Amino acid sequence: MSKPLNQSKAGFILAILFLIFLGASCRKEQALASPNLQAENLPPVPTNPTLPFGIVAGELLQNGQPVQFKGVNALNTFGIGDHNLMDEWRIEIVREFIGNLREQPIAGDAIQGANGAWLHPLQNIVDENRRHHKVTMLCPFAWVEQSGKQTFFTGLNPSAQSFYGQYKLKMKDIANHFKNQPDVWIEVWNEPYHWNNENGYSHELWLKDQKDMVDNLRRVVGFENIILVPGNEQGQSESAILSKGDALLAGRYNLLFDLHAYEKWLINTSETGIIQRIQALKNRKCALLFGEIGVINSSGLMQTEAFLAAVDSTKTTTLAWLWNKNSSDPNALLDDVGQENNVNNNNWGSTFKRFLQH
Repeated sequence: MSKPLNQSKAGFILAILFLIFLGASCRKEQALASPNLQAENLPPVPTNPTLPFGIVAGELLQNGQPVQFKGVNALNTFGIGDHNLMDEWRIEIVREFIGNLREQPIAGDAIQGANGAWLHPLQNIVDENRRHHKVTMLCPFAWVEQSGKQTFFTGLNPSAQSFYGQYKLKMKDIANHFKNQPDVWIEVWNEPYHWNNENGYSHELWLKDQKDMVDNLRRVVGFENIILVPGNEQGQSESAILSKGDALLAGRYNLLFDLHAYEKWLINTSETGIIQRIQALKNRKCALLFGEIGVINSSGLMQTEAFLAAVDSTKTTTLAWLWNKNSSDPNALLDDVGQENNVNNNNWGSTFKRFLQH
């Protein structure tokens, strides 16, 4: 049994391709990991961390205090959007879609990739987010070959990909560039592994891959920024984190788990049940956020109110999919003219705007 791509994302991907044709158990104490648990061949765990953002005892901290951010996923790599409008919505954190990791410019000028899409430099995007007091999350969503063939990461086993070695080199380049910019957090992979734990998946594979991808970044000397680690089952499940998180976190620091809220969080659930799942992770000192929540997926239109109430109650950082002007996309927060998109989507635009401003 296989699951199709997120319906909204599938539509988004088709739209991007069309535009191109015309010209995205836990360790008990994390940040204070004992030096004798040091991961092999990695720089030492800082004993007195001084960064403004960090993970301590399973809590996301800003300047030493627990913090909850609310934000969105955005497509600024294809063209920097209206940050004044983001300010009006009170967006605090932005997860940036990298749809062509191989060619994505880190700094300098915009380029046209092998598949025809124009790509704007990550540093320019970060600078604009920073000017508007927003944290930036950088996440690789896809790889584009020289032929123009695009492979989206969703549902894939990372280390099984033919481009995995090249992926690791590019991610190290990104980490090296942003190592002195602590308001830039880097996610290792978007939504890995089969949605139903098929295609050779195991929690042991999750652990092996996450160790390798995290350590690849941490071997960049001076890179102490937060690293985001996805769950299994296309990022929706916390089961791998609960099973193997302890082994991943041993000797590592500033790791923040990223879960995505679609079917496994929005169907046949309740506010109380969601709070219990979040609290189970927090009780075991697992720092987490929800890097995506959308109102529609391959199972159809879903209700989000109970979930949003639960993350507010537990003070859990949460980001919507998707900050985009597109009246025909139910997951787009904005309509074609930049107003709340409430078309055939349970008033998703207005619902998430209220969440942001609460």
